[in-house]
Amino acid sequence: MVDDPTQDQNQTTTETTNPIVPPTDQPSIETPPIQPTPEQPQITPIETPTVETPHPDETETPTETTPPVSQPVLNIPALHYPFSGNFLVTFSFGQQSDNEEIKKKFQEWGIVGHNGIDFGLSAGNEVFACDGGKIIQSGDNGDFGTSITIQHSWGQSIYGHLQETKVKEGDDIGVNKVIGLSGSSGAAFGEHLHFAIKPNYPDQNNGYLGFIDPAPFLSLPSQKEEPKQEVVETPPIQPRPEEPKLPEPVVQQPEPTINLEPEKPAEQPQESQQPVADQNQIQEQVSEKLKAELDIRRIKANQERQTRREENLMKIEKLIEHKKQINNDDIRELLHVSQSAVTNYLQTLVDRGTIKKDGKGKATTYHY
Repeated sequence: MVDDPTQDQNQTTTETTNPIVPPTDQPSIETPPIQPTPEQPQITPIETPTVETPHPDETETPTETTPPVSQPVLNIPALHYPFSGNFLVTFSFGQQSDNEEIKKKFQEWGIVGHNGIDFGLSAGNEVFACDGGKIIQSGDNGDFGTSITIQHSWGQSIYGHLQETKVKEGDDIGVNKVIGLSGSSGAAFGEHLHFAIKPNYPDQNNGYLGFIDPAPFLSLPSQKEEPKQEVVETPPIQPRPEEPKLPEPVVQQPEPTINLEPEKPAEQPQESQQPVADQNQIQEQVSEKLKAELDIRRIKANQERQTRREENLMKIEKLIEHKKQINNDDIRELLHVSQSAVTNYLQTLVDRGTIKKDGKGKATTYHY
């Protein structure tokens, strides 16, 4: 339910600011107050300076102009949910967490709260595009894990922590198209789908690195398109010539018999009495099952993180073997992780005695 914001909402809002037009330099005209008399008020006329009106064919160019001030326009249409079916929101936009590990991630990424919406999709559920666009990123994406980024006419949408992708960079994609399967890759604490949007010309100082709440724009369902079946035209059926109808035989109906005995009332089936389950017992069983499931997911996520960590350490060792000497920037470019994660990786290799460290601060280098 925590995601990496390395990638750059009920009715659509439009904000426009009219440009500031500089005033025309003209002399002000002062009119003296009217001096009333007992008989009739008298107004003393004052000569006003003549202002020449330019000819229609002549245009004046102002010496100084003030550039128009415009605000970002959120021209975002109604979006489709990135899944088919009903899944609850497990971590909403802007939400804080009491988990110290999540708080630390927020500080590393420089955000004040969750910059997307987490939906409780279990692994293997189909993920859909929220709107038509072009795939600009598909695959490994640092703390996002396996993710997909789509460029739309109004901005970008991101789908993080996937199990696998079904599209590649450069693909044009439409709604109701499956782009991947949900999972728990990257910096995820369990299986879910992280969904986030960033408009064109985002406010990078809004506390969420330009991302905005997708909830006000999500209103349309997604449904997987079924392959179209070819329609085979069948020739019309030729009617057969009518056969002469034979007269129907007359069947004599038997005379009804009258039963003089009174009808016996139908026996009512006895209601089966089943013991009513104790609601408290059921709630306890559900809570225990949910806790066990969360423990299994947590253990699985920790194992995946440890495996991914060892894989990254091996990549660093291969890079040092190739370049002979590396620094922190080389590792960030290789793994696409935060500065603190790079420092942690390198210090682990130093503590193991695999590599050596020279220098201090930004001049620090590492080698065998």
